[in-house]
Amino acid sequence: MPTLSLPFALQENLWPTMRTRLRFHFPQIEHLDITATEVRLHSEEALSAAKVTSVVERVAASYTALSERLSSRVVYDPTDGTDAPAMNAEDATALRAAAVRLAADLDEVQTPSVEDLGEVQPRERGLNVYIGAGAYRLRVIDDFLRRFFEYAHGATEIRVPSMLPATVVDRAGYFDTGCQHLSFVAPVTTDMEEFEGFLPYWRADNDRDRLHEFLRTPADILNPALCLHAYPLVEHRPVDKLVLTLSGSCFRDESGNLNNRERLREFTMREGVFFGRQADLAPLHQRLVAVMAAIADLFGFKYQLVTATDIFFNDNAQEQLFSQLITDSKIEMLVQVEDGAPIAVASVNKHGQHFTKPFGLSDSDGETPSTMCLAFGLDRVILALDHIPDLPGQLRRSLARMERQA
Repeated sequence: MPTLSLPFALQENLWPTMRTRLRFHFPQIEHLDITATEVRLHSEEALSAAKVTSVVERVAASYTALSERLSSRVVYDPTDGTDAPAMNAEDATALRAAAVRLAADLDEVQTPSVEDLGEVQPRERGLNVYIGAGAYRLRVIDDFLRRFFEYAHGATEIRVPSMLPATVVDRAGYFDTGCQHLSFVAPVTTDMEEFEGFLPYWRADNDRDRLHEFLRTPADILNPALCLHAYPLVEHRPVDKLVLTLSGSCFRDESGNLNNRERLREFTMREGVFFGRQADLAPLHQRLVAVMAAIADLFGFKYQLVTATDIFFNDNAQEQLFSQLITDSKIEMLVQVEDGAPIAVASVNKHGQHFTKPFGLSDSDGETPSTMCLAFGLDRVILALDHIPDLPGQLRRSLARMERQA
């Protein structure tokens, strides 16, 4: 296996970001080691030292100025003896009601898994198939979260397709902040001559690099985030206060970072999206953080709530990272599922007017509203629940505790 060793002095806070970026740009990497003085890469094929050096230098230059401030801050840790974030009484009532329905769903006879197929079957890196009981759990957890958003906030559910126009994604700013994840949809050509040549080309198993010659120019993108569907829906009506809940597939190409656990190319999200004046959304933020902690406690997770940042690839990465950290605009639920790094299962995200301005949204006073969301990665929830030995029993114990505290 070819090995490439490059001398670089990198601060430890930068190592996770550097690993992610290198695996994205060089998916052929099998293993990599980063120390304070060296980056060592093991790959399926020889890597260009010049290209790797260029990526390391550009990432380091972009992030080093902030590296000492990039560490997450713990907002709440159940093991440190502090009180959990206080839940709103209405949220607590709604969560109990949704949890009672979930416990009943889990007690029902579940579709048995086919023994030799299991409950989750990997299909290529980053794609999973859920079978029998695995598919059942995914569905009832989604129903549980939907009911909470409906019971607590009167949310309106919307069902969305798996793709949306590229123009919408661009208007939402995703080309600037997350273009590395985008997957365009390119149908087969309708030109008669090219169309008739496609099947012989494909059956002959020729060089796949020519495939683009048989495809139309793509106009749509697979969902990089579900909430992007929400803004065009309301751009022609006043938005004073609105809560939507969405569930569906998201697609993010994370290249060499993909696996069949917490890094999937296609995954299912359940989101609650909140529109309103900033003054009204400010207290809602604490409510949603408390709900996130209460759901983690309900399931018996070992978790922390921490401030977090996304990984940005553009030239404004420093400003975006610093903005997320100082404003607590992203707070994640990190769940320990086994030995190793915890995984982010859910997050509360302050959008401000990031999405509403590009779509020209306004309230009845002509002011631009703000938005916020609480989002759960259902595949990661299921992964975390696999480590809870008796989920129905855990739910009953949690419900009894919630009743005593009511």
